[in-house]
Amino acid sequence: MAAYDAVIIGAGMSGLTAAFRLSGYRIALVEARNRVGGRIHTAGEAEGLKAPVDLGGSMIHGFREGNPAARLVTKELGMDVHVPEGAKGLIYGRDGVLAEAEATSLLSRSAQTAFKAQPDTPADASIASLLLPRIGHDPRLVGLARTAEIGAGIPLEEMAAKWAGFEQGFAGTDGFPEGGYGEVVRNLLAEVKAAGGEIHLGHEVSNIEDLGAGKGVKVTTKQGQELTAQAVISTIPHAVLQHAPPTFSPPLSPYFTQAVQRMRTGSLEKVVLSYPSAWWPSPSENGSFLLLPLATPGDASFVELDGSSTLEQIFRQTVIPVSSFERIAATPHPTLLAYVGARAARLLARFSTDEIAAAMHAYIVSRLAPSSPPPAPSVHLVTSWQSDPFSRGATSTPIALQQGDEASPLDFVLVARPAWDGRLGFAGEHTDMENHGSVGGAVISGEREARRVRELLERVLPEA
Repeated sequence: MAAYDAVIIGAGMSGLTAAFRLSGYRIALVEARNRVGGRIHTAGEAEGLKAPVDLGGSMIHGFREGNPAARLVTKELGMDVHVPEGAKGLIYGRDGVLAEAEATSLLSRSAQTAFKAQPDTPADASIASLLLPRIGHDPRLVGLARTAEIGAGIPLEEMAAKWAGFEQGFAGTDGFPEGGYGEVVRNLLAEVKAAGGEIHLGHEVSNIEDLGAGKGVKVTTKQGQELTAQAVISTIPHAVLQHAPPTFSPPLSPYFTQAVQRMRTGSLEKVVLSYPSAWWPSPSENGSFLLLPLATPGDASFVELDGSSTLEQIFRQTVIPVSSFERIAATPHPTLLAYVGARAARLLARFSTDEIAAAMHAYIVSRLAPSSPPPAPSVHLVTSWQSDPFSRGATSTPIALQQGDEASPLDFVLVARPAWDGRLGFAGEHTDMENHGSVGGAVISGEREARRVRELLERVLPEA
């Protein structure tokens, strides 16, 4: 008999959900990092913050609209979720904050030009090539259109127009788990351990070998550990599978490997600036500040961003949303969080944390223009998901333009298919077509694979 009923590779949200759903079986979680959570990581007192701030996944999108992550967190783990009702947001253009009527009109016009693919959309067209000419030369509308790049992780010029809006996803209410998502993964791990599950941290998987029907699968780590199980669920992120995968014996189907190569993982980094006190406009009311670019193509000050660009140039030419935890957190604290996505996020890699934080503080101050000099940040944090060897980016992107074989939403289905007569399965946000790039997709995929493995184990294990 194999040592375990199931081995789950990766202790992120999808792996922990799968282990939680396989309660009652002999389970082992194998995680390359020395912590659980994967691309969920919550900073707090240890980093000097007054309250938790999520550096990776942070919200339950569609909290009241059916996202299964909401049920898992509230009903099964018994946690509270904070919904920041009534928070206001300000939009900043080149000349400062937009008046409420102007901002409302701009958002309405932006909604009218929101891009949706049509059946005759050319396969080689990008969203930028079809949407931006429709918008015209208003830099504010262009800036609003490019907010889509932040969550996507790639520029509009790289997104395939043919599949724009194909996935359904969850939208509507955004909820923040109290204590952060780090508390969610800690509670999930406690449930898994209470049911007898094991966790092996600091073990990077190097080989996954099918031993054949009735014999299971062997997992070998770079640290020399070997585990055998009737079934294995891999939640290895897409970009790791693409650039530094373990060895699969026998090799996986070309349909799987080609789909992995066609897919993309996007770039998104967060800059956290925590202050002694809140200095920004109406901190008890304003929950967000959207900083539209100060320079766009055609302007005298516009430059093509590349590896020699300064941080000031990068920020000036990028749309940057900034969240205020003084307004949106369950326990208010004077902290700002700026999102840097797509091309700009990739360019941050050559700068230090201190350089990025200082430049972001200076840029936000210059845009919000307080009446007196604000205090310097007492704590600053900058993520580096792009260079993290166990993530290699943020999350899977919408369908990207490809050279050669055309990518399509079918790729998300192909990378979710089990191999080796079901003894090897795949989960993770990149394996859910409708909700990829989200915690919801991770939860759904973990639950999907747990159901499938449970059915497999019921067939192959002798009756108790």
